Amino acid sequence: MKLRIFISVVLFSAVAVVFALFVRIINLTVFDTAAAYLHETARLYAGTFKIKLNDQFLMLEDQARCFSDVDMTDTNAIRRAILETKRFGEFKRFSVATATGENIGNDGNIVENVGACDYFLEAMQGMSSVSSDVLTDSDGERVMVLAVPVWQGDAVVGVITGTFAYSSLDGIFAVDAFGGDSYSFLVDPSGRILVSSENEKKLCTGDNCLDYLSANGKFKHSELEEMHRIVRQGGSGRLRYAINQNARVLVYTPVQVKDWYVLSVVTEDFINAQRRKITLNTLSVIALIALLFALCALLIALLARKNAEIQKDNRLLMTATENTESFIYEYEIETQVVTFTGGTEFLFGVDIKSLSSSQFDMLEHLIHRAEKGLLYELSDFIKAGDESFSREVRLLRTDGTYAWYRVTAARSKESNRIVGNVTNVNEQVIRELELKEKAETDLLSGLLNKVSMEQYVKECINARRDTLMGAFYIIDLDNFKQVNDRIGHSIGDAAICEAATKLKLVFSERDYIGRIGGDEFCVFLTLRKDMPPNQAVAVIMEKARTLCAILEDDYHGEGAIVQVTASIGLAIFPQQASSYRELFKRADTALYHVKRHGKNGFAVYEDNMKKGSESLFGE
Repeated sequence: MKLRIFISVVLFSAVAVVFALFVRIINLTVFDTAAAYLHETARLYAGTFKIKLNDQFLMLEDQARCFSDVDMTDTNAIRRAILETKRFGEFKRFSVATATGENIGNDGNIVENVGACDYFLEAMQGMSSVSSDVLTDSDGERVMVLAVPVWQGDAVVGVITGTFAYSSLDGIFAVDAFGGDSYSFLVDPSGRILVSSENEKKLCTGDNCLDYLSANGKFKHSELEEMHRIVRQGGSGRLRYAINQNARVLVYTPVQVKDWYVLSVVTEDFINAQRRKITLNTLSVIALIALLFALCALLIALLARKNAEIQKDNRLLMTATENTESFIYEYEIETQVVTFTGGTEFLFGVDIKSLSSSQFDMLEHLIHRAEKGLLYELSDFIKAGDESFSREVRLLRTDGTYAWYRVTAARSKESNRIVGNVTNVNEQVIRELELKEKAETDLLSGLLNKVSMEQYVKECINARRDTLMGAFYIIDLDNFKQVNDRIGHSIGDAAICEAATKLKLVFSERDYIGRIGGDEFCVFLTLRKDMPPNQAVAVIMEKARTLCAILEDDYHGEGAIVQVTASIGLAIFPQQASSYRELFKRADTALYHVKRHGKNGFAVYEDNMKKGSESLFGE
């Protein structure tokens, strides 16, 4: 009898301890969840405010473009342009300031000089800006001023400003989070309230919430300093304090505008109420668990039956993959071992089930030389922690031919394994490549057309800007028009095709070759940036000399002989130009220089060269 009482007491005590731990875990979880949601609310307010501000900036920038051809030194011209401009956006008014700060309002009248204002000075430096201080409009309303530069060419010649009422931002903070028991503020670095929700007085009784909280002992000076430090670094955080013994949680997050940030507050009374609800609901759930436990035996039986069906399906899948040149693989990151499910004979000649890291050269041997970076890309994918990977590559089959396969990879839930498959997609990829080639190539020469040439070179520059050095060639066939006029267009077409073939012989697959006009070609030669400068210059010049030599030819027909030579202009990336447009223009200038000095040669762009007039690149 005593033993039963002892066991009962022990069990009751254990249940009580477990329940107490459970309640504590619930309390901590609810508090952390509430704080996390409060953070999300603050980030929502901050993001919405920034979007709102960016929308207004976009409208101001559109308006600024209307003044791009107005004489910004002529006050009357500015006034006429303003009076022709319709009201836009949510601005109370807008104005245009000259470079000296003279400001003309949307009614055409000259208003105060803004030359010393921070937003004007920043806009004159080419940056869109917003006033740091809270300004008071003539009607007593608090406003901010947005300013964007007026560009003419590469120079800022004035500033257009829009006056925006803080009251129009009140709707951003109208989200009813936590059933109305939370409230939020947009504040400047000093803590001054710029915009707030309707129940802001629950936080303080003045216009500066941080001064109020600091003065009333809610925050320590060190806590405020730490908060300012985190906000300046673009971070978020939270603090706890109490007013009239009512505990609160405050979170802060930056909006990345003028070091402003959002404060969001919720009372712990609300959090405690949620804790009680969750505890009661959880106890109800526990009562149901006992009933559900009785169903587990039945579920286990059903799962066993389902497992048998899955195994059967797996066997069928393995059979199917053997007939479709596809297989599934699994890579163990720690052991660096790859295991295969499905037939691999079509690649290895025998059915290999696994490979260790020392045998990876077998995989390297199968990859087409144009896609040799596949294993490095898979390695980067594993190191970066990305969730998925997919790429089409050509693999060597046992019959000696290459075919296209799609290689996919996905990180497993355990994160230490990579699972993927290899599937034959040869017909699909070939069809896609054929369609792409038709759209991107010049029908006569087989080279890239003008649009594709520009697109590919731009993509190459953007992707490899930090590691790329290159040269842009524009090649013009001298006297080519005489071939068409005196010998015939069929000979001219053959000459174009022959020139394209010669260009492919001089340059490699890493370079970009295009036909951009009747007898005009261009090439972007790609080199590594770490190549010694003298070696790079030697390669660039040797290519140009070779082109001049092999493109010189005589064409016969109809009793006439026409000698065709080549004039070539070059521009060096990135030393002379950093974009496709600049490369083209400067290479074109160098080409025109060659044309003016006897043709049949090449020249690298120099600043003292006169601009050419034969460019096919539109302004």
